[in-house]
Amino acid sequence: MSVAIAGIGLATAQGSTAEILESKVPHPPAELPWTPNKWNVSRICYPALESSLSGAARWRVLIEKAFADLGEPVHDTPLLVASCNGDASQDWEQAFDTTALLEDTPWANERLPVFSSSCASGIHALYAARHLLTSGVADQVFVLAADIISQSNHENFESLRVLAEKPGPPWQSASQGFILGEAAVVLKLIRSENHIQLTGPELASDFADRDGLSSVLEALSPRDSSLILGQGTGPFQNDTAELFAFSAHINKDTPLATPLSYFGHTLGASGLLAVALGALIYQKSSPFASLTSPVDEALDGRPLCRGGPPWPPLRNILTTCRALNGACAATVVGGKFPAKAQRSKGGWKKSVAPGPLMNETLRQLASEALENRPSSPPAVLILRLEKPLSPKPSAFIGDRLLPSAVLEITPGFASQLIARCWGFNGPALCLAGDVDHDVYGLKNAFNESALSVFQVNLRGSGDNRVIEWNR
Repeated sequence: MSVAIAGIGLATAQGSTAEILESKVPHPPAELPWTPNKWNVSRICYPALESSLSGAARWRVLIEKAFADLGEPVHDTPLLVASCNGDASQDWEQAFDTTALLEDTPWANERLPVFSSSCASGIHALYAARHLLTSGVADQVFVLAADIISQSNHENFESLRVLAEKPGPPWQSASQGFILGEAAVVLKLIRSENHIQLTGPELASDFADRDGLSSVLEALSPRDSSLILGQGTGPFQNDTAELFAFSAHINKDTPLATPLSYFGHTLGASGLLAVALGALIYQKSSPFASLTSPVDEALDGRPLCRGGPPWPPLRNILTTCRALNGACAATVVGGKFPAKAQRSKGGWKKSVAPGPLMNETLRQLASEALENRPSSPPAVLILRLEKPLSPKPSAFIGDRLLPSAVLEITPGFASQLIARCWGFNGPALCLAGDVDHDVYGLKNAFNESALSVFQVNLRGSGDNRVIEWNR
C-alpha cells in the first residue's frame, strides 16, 4: 500500500513553503539572541522567529506557523510529535510535556509522547506514521517535528565542539562543524497512489564500524536517485563516513545537497525538513536557492548541487540522516520506486560494550540489557521514557555540562544504548512522555505489518527509576 505526502507546512529560517520556493537569495544567519560566552566558537544562528520568546512559548509559535502554512483544518487527525530537545527549558524533565507544547491545539489534552532520538527524531516519527497508515489503523496522519534555538542547547553543542564559527561549504576537508538553526515541519500523510510518493524510511543503528547508514541505503537500493539530500554537518570525520556510505550505494555522478547551508542544523526537525524539501524539489522539478552549494564538489569528487537551469528529469530524491547518537535513516521521495525485498534481520550483530557511563540509570540499563535480550532480534525496539534523564552535579564544570553528560541526557541515547548492548541494528525508537499512552495503537500497527516489537519502559524521574523489560 502506497503512502504519499499530501500536505507540507514549514516554519524555517528561509520562511514558509512559498517563501522558500520564491526566494532568489537565501537569508543570512543572524546573531545569537543572547550574549555569547567568551568561550563560544559560534556566535550566529539561523532563527525562524524574530520573537524574543523562549521555551514552550517559542515552540508553540513555531509550530503554529508551520500548521498555518499547511493551510487546512487539523481536527480529528492523529498527530505524531518529534523533537530532540522539546522546549529546551531548564526544567529538563518537563521539556517534553505536550500539554504545554501543544497548548491551544486540538491535541492539547492528549498527553502525547514525543519521538526523541537526536536529529533522527522526525524521521522516527515518520517511520511510525507510515506503519499507522499501511496497517489500516489510520487513514491520514500528521507528523510534526520541531526544535527551537535555545542558549542551553547551543552551549551543549559548544561543549561537544561541533559548532562552526561561520557557515562554510559542506563536505569539505576544512569543515569545523555546523551552525544551529530552528524549524517546525508538518507533513500530512495519506494512503494514495497519487500525490508525492514516499518510500521508507528505513532505520538502523550505527555500530563500531559505522555501518548504519550503509545498512539503510542497502535496504532502499537508491542507486539511480536524481539527487541526495544528506547532512554534511562536519566535522571532517563525520563527513568522510557519510560520503563513504554514498559511494558504496549510489552512483558517483548523483549530485549532493544539504539543508544545513542555509537552514542551519535544525536538530530533531532536520531529517523531516530534508524530506519536506525533497518533496518541494520534486514538485518544482528543480532545486531552489536555499539548497545550492557555493562550491562544485565534495571532498571525494561527488558533484554538489549548484541549482539550475537546466536540470535533468527528477526520478526521485534520496534523503538521509545520521544522528550523533548513532541512529541512521534513509527515505526516498517522489516517483514510483520499485518494490524491494524485506530486509533480512540476519541475527544479532556483535554486542558493543558501552564506555564509561556517568548516569546511574544508564549503567543499570546497560547491565540488564544482555540478560533481557530476546532469543532472536525483534523488528522494532521501543523505549518508553517517562521523563528524560537529568545530569548529576558532578557532570558540570562550572555551569557547563561535560560532553559525555550532554550525550547521556539526550533521550535517544538510552534506546541506542540498548541496541548496541544487544547487537541490534534495526529501528530503535525512543518516546519521551506518558509511558501508558498507546500512540494511536502503534504497537498494533507494527504487529499488523508483521513487525515484532520489544518494548522497554523506563518509569519514574530523578534518581527514582524503574526499568520494565518486554511489556
